[in-house]
Amino acid sequence: MVVVLHRVLPLQVAEVTPKLAYLKAHRGDFDTVFIGSSRFYHGLSPKAFDAAMAAAGKPRRSFNLAVDGMMPPESLHMTRTLLAMRPPRLHTVFLEVASEQPMPDMNNLTVRDIYAQDGKSLIHGWNQALLDFQTTPPGFRSQQVWDDVRWTTTVFVRNELNIGRLVPEGVTAEEPQKFGRLMLGPAEDGYIPAMNGMTEKSRRKLAQQELLIREGLVKERPINDLNEEEYAGTRDLLKEHGIELILVTAPQILRDYHARVDAPPGMRILAFDDPDRHPELFDPGHRSDSDHLNDSGARIFSKELAESYLSER
Repeated sequence: MVVVLHRVLPLQVAEVTPKLAYLKAHRGDFDTVFIGSSRFYHGLSPKAFDAAMAAAGKPRRSFNLAVDGMMPPESLHMTRTLLAMRPPRLHTVFLEVASEQPMPDMNNLTVRDIYAQDGKSLIHGWNQALLDFQTTPPGFRSQQVWDDVRWTTTVFVRNELNIGRLVPEGVTAEEPQKFGRLMLGPAEDGYIPAMNGMTEKSRRKLAQQELLIREGLVKERPINDLNEEEYAGTRDLLKEHGIELILVTAPQILRDYHARVDAPPGMRILAFDDPDRHPELFDPGHRSDSDHLNDSGARIFSKELAESYLSER
C-alpha cells in the first residue's frame, strides 16, 4: 500500500516540486529545457535564449528546470522525471556537466536527499560502491564501500515506503502553488536572476582562479567513469523519444573545471569554462560571485549558448 501511495503521491520537495508542477501543467508549451545547478538556475535566461534563437530564424520556447545544488545523480533523475511527463513538443534538453553530489549525512537526511532515489539511482549507488572498491586505498576501502551501499539502499527504501514524509523539511501537496511564483522567477520561466554584484573578496578569488588556470597549475581531474556511463544512458533514453541531450559546462572556474572530460565519446558538449574563450562571462561586471553570473552575465551566457548550439550542429 505504501508503495502504491508513493506512486500516486510522491514526496513534495520545497526546492523542486513547484517547478515540476508548473512544467507539468504547461508541458505542451515548451520545446527546450535546461537542467542543472544554481549556475544554470541563476545563469540561464530562457527569454534571452529564445530571443537569440528567434533572431537566427530558429524560434524556441524554453524553460529553466535547474535547481540550486542539483548535480548528478539528482540532475539525471530530474531528466527522467521530465521525460515521464511526456511533453509533446520537447526536443532538446541542455544538461549541466558537474561533479557528483557528495553523500548526505545519514543522521540528518532531508526530503530532498530522499525523493530522487528511484531504482536507477539505487543502481547508480551500487555502481559507485563498486567503483570505490576499485579506486579507494585498501585501508579505507571497506568503510567507503559499506557507506555507499548502506546510504543508497537505506534512502531508496525510505523513498519507496514514503518514510521520507516524516522528515519536516517536506511540503504538502497543496503548497507547490504557494511557492511556485517564488521558484519560477519574474517571467515564470524558471529563471531567477542573481542581481547582486561581486564583493572585493569575490573579485580577488576569481582573479586568483583565472591565474591558476592560465599558468597551468590546476590539475585536470580524471574521468568519472560512472558519470560518463550515466550521461550516455540518459542520452540514449531521450533519443528513443526523439529528444536530443546536449551537455554543457557552466562558466565557472575551479569547482567543476574541466568537467567536460566526463562527456561520452561522440556526444555533443558545449563548454564555457575557459576564461580565454569566453572573457565576457568571467568579467567581474557580469558576475555575482566567483562561481555565478549576475543578470547581465546570464543574458550573455544564454545568447552564447544559443549561438554555440546553432554553430556546432
